[in-house]
Amino acid sequence: MSYIPGFEPADFGNTLDGLTNRAGNPTFTKATLIWSKPQILDKDTHRPFFEDNRPLLYVIIRNHHSMKKKDRICYIGLSTTPKNRFKNHPKARTLSQMRGETSLSYAYLDEENSKNVARVKPALEQIEHILIWTLWQQLENDRKLFVLPGMGAFAGQAWHIVNEGYRFAGQMPKEIVYPWMLVRKGRDRSNK
Repeated sequence: MSYIPGFEPADFGNTLDGLTNRAGNPTFTKATLIWSKPQILDKDTHRPFFEDNRPLLYVIIRNHHSMKKKDRICYIGLSTTPKNRFKNHPKARTLSQMRGETSLSYAYLDEENSKNVARVKPALEQIEHILIWTLWQQLENDRKLFVLPGMGAFAGQAWHIVNEGYRFAGQMPKEIVYPWMLVRKGRDRSNK
């Protein structure tokens, strides 16, 4: 299904693994995220529990009885020190004090199933930005909505992002390939 009439994805074959640069290195860096089951944020402390203090991505989710969509993703964020992040997080506080249930799911980079990720923190920063752009319509993020991923102060790279674990009622894409090209094909007017 095309959301931009007349455009379709460029055809580079049936696998991303075969796309390499001149030196034979993969064009797309594969990053696998395994999302945790959401935990409800307490209205008073707004602080979730984290298994360890590694850098992670997190998603804040809202639910209440009159919402049309279950587990609505409201906010996407990054924390390099998760145990300290929620001591002062104004957006988490605002969302958790709203009527209904506010939950948080988080994902560490699965280093076994990720390929060619040299540094975790810069990788997660780029992935966070791509996720914000992918789900921008429903988010309450204040930043990273108005600059394309990879167009800010630091250059980005090509990603193949795989989301596993919790599914967020189908809102989180299973896989994202960024960037990719859309093309509008012209008519073939050559004489046969």
